[in-house]
Amino acid sequence: MKTFEYSPEVRWSDQDMLGHVNNARMITLVEECRIKWLHEEKAARITGGGMLVVHQSIDYILPVMYGPELRMTVTVSKIGNTSFTVNTRGEQEGNQVFNSDVVLVHLDRDTGRPAPIAEDIRALLESYLA
Repeated sequence: MKTFEYSPEVRWSDQDMLGHVNNARMITLVEECRIKWLHEEKAARITGGGMLVVHQSIDYILPVMYGPELRMTVTVSKIGNTSFTVNTRGEQEGNQVFNSDVVLVHLDRDTGRPAPIAEDIRALLESYLA
């Protein structure tokens, strides 16, 4: 199984009044990681209107803090006919800090309707299947 790792820059302004990274900003960091992964895998042809986020969840295990490197690891946990689930796990200082799942539906750009995932993209996703 392949994984994709990414360490976004966590900024001072990402913190909330409790001193940890704001939950809305965490969703943005997870999105940034996912887009970077798809771009580096040359899967960009299914982006730009070709995918729709239909569900996202994030479970916080420990607060994500400004300062220590945040390392995110991407895998795929499920592949359907028109959708797939991307799992992103976050770690800081050797501790898991969050676990996120995002379900994406592949869309036909002309009709805006769900469309089967192409075989080359399915093969790419399967290589990341946990």
